[in-house]
Amino acid sequence: MSVVAGLIGVDWGTSNLRVMRIADGGRVLDSRSDPRGAGGLAPGQFHDVLRDVAGDWLSEGLPVLVSGMAGARGRWREMAYLPCPAGVADLAGAVASPDDAPLVRLVPGVAVFEDDRLQDVVRGEETQVFGLDAPDEAVIIGPGTHSKWIRTTQGRITGFRTFMTGELFAAIRKGTILGADMGDPGVDDDAFAAGVVRALHDPAFTAALFSVRVEGLAGRLSPASAADYLSGLLIGAEVAAQIDTRERPIILIGADALCRRYAAALAQGGFHDVRIADGAAATAKGLWRIHEAASR
Repeated sequence: MSVVAGLIGVDWGTSNLRVMRIADGGRVLDSRSDPRGAGGLAPGQFHDVLRDVAGDWLSEGLPVLVSGMAGARGRWREMAYLPCPAGVADLAGAVASPDDAPLVRLVPGVAVFEDDRLQDVVRGEETQVFGLDAPDEAVIIGPGTHSKWIRTTQGRITGFRTFMTGELFAAIRKGTILGADMGDPGVDDDAFAAGVVRALHDPAFTAALFSVRVEGLAGRLSPASAADYLSGLLIGAEVAAQIDTRERPIILIGADALCRRYAAALAQGGFHDVRIADGAAATAKGLWRIHEAASR
């Protein structure tokens, strides 16, 4: 007996789009990807792109739920950030439709406020968090361009912090003296580990960054290994800044190679309970749970 889809789930990132046919419970039946991310689209283009990618699925009349950057300012429809603590029911109660697509609903993001001042934001990763069956008092890490460390308690997001690790890595490689003749990352695990150790023990981070050049001049670091050492410095600094969470269970969601690299850095930092989750599966299940709660 064939499984019937109950939801069209859309994960619209800044640089790419994924559309999924999702069965009851959040299982993905089929998926399509497209490079037209939200970062390159004007508000009036989103509906056309969605129809272009999955018009045949849309014709089935299923509900459509969209998470990610389609709800950012200047995109399909700006969706206000909900304050922490926030759970599935909070997001479900705030979904809304863009003017040109009344059958589509967008998921809001989540924000950290302190003394009524906006301190940090997340949009997209919250859906993944709600697709996990995380233990109490967990930390979910989403490595990437803007790495997120999201704290949860009993299934609710209670706080988070954003690190510009991936973007800074790219900027240093392309725009500073440290990047001269630097090779590609992923070739020298020992150099990566050395960078992590330096960052964990040197709180003067911008001074630690200059060690990329010093280590090269001293002949201890080859150009081929410099990117791995730089990666270790940046990820190690991120781990050092969150060292107070090391007694909590940690769940990593992202590209496999990057998650493995973070797991190695976390182990060096004394984190003992580190797990890696399937990001696509978590997104689909999170969309389903938000849809289910919104339909009650």
